Amino acid sequence: MGVQFQLLKTNLVAVYEKKGEESAFLLAPTSPDEVGSATLGEMVQDLKDAFGSNVNTDKIKADLKALSKDEPESKFKLENLKFSLKTAYLYVKGNVKEYAFAIEVDCGDAIPDLGFVKIEKLAFKIWNTERNKILQQLNLDTIENLVKKLDAPEKKITEAG
Repeated sequence: MGVQFQLLKTNLVAVYEKKGEESAFLLAPTSPDEVGSATLGEMVQDLKDAFGSNVNTDKIKADLKALSKDEPESKFKLENLKFSLKTAYLYVKGNVKEYAFAIEVDCGDAIPDLGFVKIEKLAFKIWNTERNKILQQLNLDTIENLVKKLDAPEKKITEAG
């Protein structure tokens, strides 16, 4: 049994299989190199389009304004936060339990440059797998490797590998 679906405009597949007494479950991207994204504003609109008047978008918008200090001249535009699902992976079969989940939040158009600080991106990553393709999607780097990059002026410290 399986299903193909999208989450944050990223195509995923979920499959459940049972052979005899053994069962397995897999959640994985259908195209690991294709990552989608959606803004908070788009997600609110999608909810409104899907559920019509059952979704109180005025309340959601009011809550977002409250987070933006409720100032009309506020430069915070939280509806512009862009969420990207970098990977969603879950594999369970017998004693094998692997997972990886990574989401990135692009704050570029949502949080203003405050002069002394500008937040560009936030990343949340959890994993328990050794699968190369999944690790590549996570774009992992160790602190040790990042420190080594400080001695290589031709590379940015945020560049992978």
